[in-house]
Order: sequence, then structure tokens, then C-alpha cells
Amino acid sequence: MSIWMGLFLGIIQGLTEFLPVSSSGHLILFQHFLNLPSDMLFFNIILHLATLLAVVIVFRKTIWQLVRHPFNKLNLYLVISTAITCGLVVLFKEYIDKTFTYKILPITFLVTAIILFTTTFVTNNDKAHEVTGPAATVVGVAQFFAVTPGLSRSGTTISTLLFTGVKREKAADYSFLMSIPVIIASFLYELLDVGTAPAFDVWPTIAAFIAAVISGILAIKFMLRIIQNVKLHWFSLYLVILAIVCGILFYV
Repeated sequence: MSIWMGLFLGIIQGLTEFLPVSSSGHLILFQHFLNLPSDMLFFNIILHLATLLAVVIVFRKTIWQLVRHPFNKLNLYLVISTAITCGLVVLFKEYIDKTFTYKILPITFLVTAIILFTTTFVTNNDKAHEVTGPAATVVGVAQFFAVTPGLSRSGTTISTLLFTGVKREKAADYSFLMSIPVIIASFLYELLDVGTAPAFDVWPTIAAFIAAVISGILAIKFMLRIIQNVKLHWFSLYLVILAIVCGILFYV
């Protein structure tokens, strides 16, 4: 892998992790078309760490307050959401492993597009509220389904929170905060599989890490800015086109 390839994949990971278009789906897609090795687990771990760092940098003040006050409701809700997601992942691990193939992407990209489009039926009103226990429970289940490549984690979780009546800005904040424990859990899970002293291209991996951090920060700030006024369904148009193109390329 070249340094330029590492930069490109890092940018793709950083942007698509936090924009509602699925980072795992895009990585699998590009790795397939670029004829990259199928065994890139360590590289993917590094990209996960990069996106984790991006969230920590953007939400550093909020995270510090959560650390200082560990027994507040937000921490409890994050624990509930994460426990549900991780528990379901453990129960359905065999199913999840089978979904990591590029052939599923036309379907899952389309499903994400439909999920995002349905948010057009969510109206802004004065009854919108903060995250609640039931909302944290439901979004934990939604986040589990978003483990499937092509299903956007941020898009699925933000959409779910909007449908439970959570304020738009609070839904975005919670979605990004709940990515932290999930990324850490994914990192530890993948680390167990990667083995000891894996072979990897040093400079392309470093370039990918830096690119993913920078693009991740930009993507988070972009989403936090537009979530107030821009409807998520605009992203669905891109995903429908992508699903059609992938369907033609893979099945025709």
C-alpha cells in the first residue's frame, strides 16, 4: 500500500464514520475495487483509534464533565446503550461475521437511505426532549443493527433518537458520544484477533491515521452544524445512487 492510498482510506474512514453514509461499507467497497488484501485487520484497528481520537478531541469538554461526575444520567444512559449493543453483538457474532462482504452493500446502502429519508416525517416541536432511559435502550438496539456494513451507525442512531422525540442537537451529541465505548470495544475485539506483531506498512498506516483524525474532526463539526437546519434525507439521495451503482457492478 502506498502513502497516498493510506491517506485516501484514512479520509474515507474519517468522513464516513461520522457522516450518515457508513464507514465500514465504504471501506469494504474501496478495498474491494482497489484490490487491497482482504486481511487488513490491523490497519482497520488503527483507523478505529483515529476516529476515537477525533471524537475525544471534539467532545473533550463534555467527556471531562462525564469523568468528573460519573454517576449522572448521561453516563447511565451511555452504559445502557453500550451494554445492549455489545450484548447483542456477542449473541449474534456468527451472523455479523457473515455480513462483512461487499455483496451485501447494495441492500444495506439502500436500507440506510430509507432510514434517513423517514426522518422527513420528524417535525421540530417544543415537546422534543433530552435523552431518556427508553431512548437509550432503543438506540442501543439500533446501534447493534448498524454493525452491519453499509448501515450507517451515526445515521441509524441519530434517526432512531429523533423518532423517540430527542432534540436534534442532543441526538447528534449522544450518537457521537456513544460511539466512544463502541469503538473501544471494537478495538479490543479486533486486537484479540490480530495476533502478535502483525505485518503492516508503517508510513501508509501513519498517514491513514492522521488523515482519519483530521477528516473525522471535520465530519463531526460539520454534522453538529447542519443537524439543526439540514434534513438527513439529503444524504439518502447519495446512498440510493451508490446502492444502484453497486448493484449493477456486483450483480449485472
